Amino acid sequence: MLPYADVLLVRHGESEANRSGQLARRSWDPPLTQKGVLQSERLATQLITAPVHYIVTSPLLRARETVAPLSRIHHIQPITLDDLAEVDLGAWDGRRLKDLETANLPDFMAWRKDPEANPPPGGENIVSVGERVLATLESFLENHRPSGLTVAATHADCIKGAVLVVLQTHGPASRHILVPNAGQLLLRHFDRGRWTIMFSPLCQAEDENQNWD
Repeated sequence: MLPYADVLLVRHGESEANRSGQLARRSWDPPLTQKGVLQSERLATQLITAPVHYIVTSPLLRARETVAPLSRIHHIQPITLDDLAEVDLGAWDGRRLKDLETANLPDFMAWRKDPEANPPPGGENIVSVGERVLATLESFLENHRPSGLTVAATHADCIKGAVLVVLQTHGPASRHILVPNAGQLLLRHFDRGRWTIMFSPLCQAEDENQNWD
């Protein structure tokens, strides 16, 4: 086995929730939009020659649909990891971002500034999300010992949280991390639980306008 394992974190393609500006996890499990489907197909094309060994995914529909074309191309059955699911939004689940902003709720404004110190009422903070994402990935890698790339379909705040944990920084920094739909981040995991952020040609950004939150 190599002394490290690579994981490509992928945010799901545009979902119906993204298009309508709604927060979604528990009360609503929306599918991809047509644009999101095209993004998922583009992802599969980008990774057609990549050494994909495993595909893991959040249990939510938008993540599972995002890796479906990749799964077909590589003939790999995705494995669902519950802890790759979206941040628990507590009382805000299903609400429209615009409505929360218009209401000017103190707890919402505080969350916008620092999602670590001010999680949604009854929800998770951003660093806890990153910790659970990295912990479930580490456990998966230790149990499966991949010799190639693991592609992990997850959500924007999951990727932001993972970055915060790897860089050992804090919640306010997440406001300076942009994760577009179908955006990719390559992480390398070494023995003894050390993670490193990698720059790779696998990571391709799009120029089009989209929901960055």
